[in-house]
Amino acid sequence: MAAHQSGRVGRPPSNSFVVDTIVKDLIAPWEITFLPDQTMLFTERAGRVRLYRKNNLVDKPALTVNDVETTKKMGLLGLCVHPDFSKNKFVYLAYNYKINNTPLLRVVRYQFSADSLRRPTTIIEGILANQNHTGCRLKFGPDRKLYITTGDADRPAMAQDLKSLIGKILRVNDDGSIPTDNPFVASDTARQEIWSYGHRNPQGLAFQARTRLLFDSEHGPSGGDEVNQIERGKNYGWPRIHHRDTLTGMMSPLLEYTPSVGPAEAIFYEGDAFPALKGNLLVAALRGESIIRIQMDGNRMVAQERLLSKQYGRIRALAVGPDGYIYFSTSQQDPPEGHPRPGYDMILRLRPVPVGTSSLTLGPLTVDNRPMGETVALNNAPETLYGQLCASCHGDNLRGTDRAKGLYDRRYGATRGEISQLLRKGLVEQGMPAWEGVIKPADMDKLADYILTKTEPAPVR
Repeated sequence: MAAHQSGRVGRPPSNSFVVDTIVKDLIAPWEITFLPDQTMLFTERAGRVRLYRKNNLVDKPALTVNDVETTKKMGLLGLCVHPDFSKNKFVYLAYNYKINNTPLLRVVRYQFSADSLRRPTTIIEGILANQNHTGCRLKFGPDRKLYITTGDADRPAMAQDLKSLIGKILRVNDDGSIPTDNPFVASDTARQEIWSYGHRNPQGLAFQARTRLLFDSEHGPSGGDEVNQIERGKNYGWPRIHHRDTLTGMMSPLLEYTPSVGPAEAIFYEGDAFPALKGNLLVAALRGESIIRIQMDGNRMVAQERLLSKQYGRIRALAVGPDGYIYFSTSQQDPPEGHPRPGYDMILRLRPVPVGTSSLTLGPLTVDNRPMGETVALNNAPETLYGQLCASCHGDNLRGTDRAKGLYDRRYGATRGEISQLLRKGLVEQGMPAWEGVIKPADMDKLADYILTKTEPAPVR
């Protein structure tokens, strides 16, 4: 919606805002950041880094990545600038590429010069990726280390494998070398870049200014989306635990969302334009089509609400500008979930308004009293496994969704052995995870039997 103008001058109330459209006709703008001169820098998943300066989009991209792989959720993803950008002009990008038809993830450092990104230096590469779970958020911490999120690349069991970089949060120095205080730096059976593990698809990283604590937001299976406090060397459970399960030695989430909200970027608001939001954690929601506002007390959630619910479609990127306003992007050019509208995708801006101006209003925060972490044993009933691991793609009634075909006609197998084999090996290149090493063989057979009881034999032709 266009901004409302008013000739009245007054102190902006802390709970009123309008939404301005900043840029239109983009393709899945994935990350937004700002340079010291207030230039906005953002990525489009199609492979472009763009500049927005003095209320105008610069026509020529700062960079077009020629070898980017853009199948489904892959593409040009995370972006951040070095804490000493004013001196070194370093900008970091994450993007997907392919070698021998294998999707991979790479993080590259560039130098910003004359409105272009030049002199690429690879920070880390060769990280397995896939069309669905590939991460990848980049963030410099208050310790001046670079944190990198990676998805499980539809290979869930590898999120628990410390010799693999997928399903992890990584921590490296600004040149890609290994910090000496990383948790596994002395191990010869683990990758030294790993900071935490057992993640499914983390797409948000946020440091709390007052405490310096790190939080992430990540996608769960058929619900089970999470907000976690991330601690050095800890195991966040995927795929052994998810939703509200608990298991000794594994971290359960601070917040869990079922049904799914599809959490993307997460930021703490520390600006001055919205006093009511000061210190709040904001999480962009794709499937939830909103910005989730979470009031925090240290590492404890106090209350939450949904902003802009169902007004602008899928929301992916969040950033606080030098003006203290909140900038966010839509992600409708996002098959199969996104359904583009005229002018989409967009970058929009929340800004406060003077007293007396027609505006939107922040609603009251609501307390979420649902108990967390009360499940002391995993529920391996086949209908539970199906609901948690299969239903988001194949539907509650096995009739399929816009993400995958149904199972009702036994197109993927007509016997327990055929379906169990499919569950073990998956169809990773098509986005179906391989559950070998995740689900016990006996439970795999029970799940296969459950699917067969709910399906019909294929018609004889």
